Amino acid sequence: MLQGTEPYIVGGHTASGFWVDTKRETTIHGLYAAGDVAGGCPQKYVTGALAEGKIASLAIIEQLKAASVEQTSTIEDQAQAALNDYEKIRSIQNGLFTIDDLEEAMQKVMDEYAGGIASNYQFNEKQLKLAEEKIARLSELAEQIGAEDMHELLFAYELKERLLVCQVLIEHLKNRKETRWHSFNENLDHPETDEKFEKYVNSRMEDGKLHILFRDLVKGDTYEHTNS
Repeated sequence: MLQGTEPYIVGGHTASGFWVDTKRETTIHGLYAAGDVAGGCPQKYVTGALAEGKIASLAIIEQLKAASVEQTSTIEDQAQAALNDYEKIRSIQNGLFTIDDLEEAMQKVMDEYAGGIASNYQFNEKQLKLAEEKIARLSELAEQIGAEDMHELLFAYELKERLLVCQVLIEHLKNRKETRWHSFNENLDHPETDEKFEKYVNSRMEDGKLHILFRDLVKGDTYEHTNS
């Protein structure tokens, strides 16, 4: 039930994920999150994720009951667009690269240039620029990947989603000009902690471009859910 543009993504090492309200609805009306992807409360484990899934499911049911004919038609149009995209991928004949090839290349780029294990979790702005360029190229190649069956289709979408996560991570690393703690994503250009970054580094995708937003830390019961 994705409508509009992508939701805010909370930046952080553990308490990360999408902004949600008490019914687990994100900042996009009709899009829900459960488990670790629902932000602000890490390590929910299976039982916590299942509980949030049930909360979200009940809210979705209520929303569908109250949906107008126009809203229902919009959902049907979105579903048909998704099916058309499935068929497009299924019809592509695989070229020089497979899903596994691109996934391996993606992992190598992130490990070596975006603060991964190959660089001892260290990075600088020059490395991030290289990572950004290489991930962008892999994202272009991913659009040429086909799927012989529904099982491969799942992996094709997973690859595209992981590449998008890579782009978001790189952009967040570029915009947090500090090292929050050493031995975990050390910014070699900015080796010290900076009080200016005692806040969330969020991002929002609009018209295919990622925008960074800085938001104050949520304290106590001051969180207010907004649909934006």
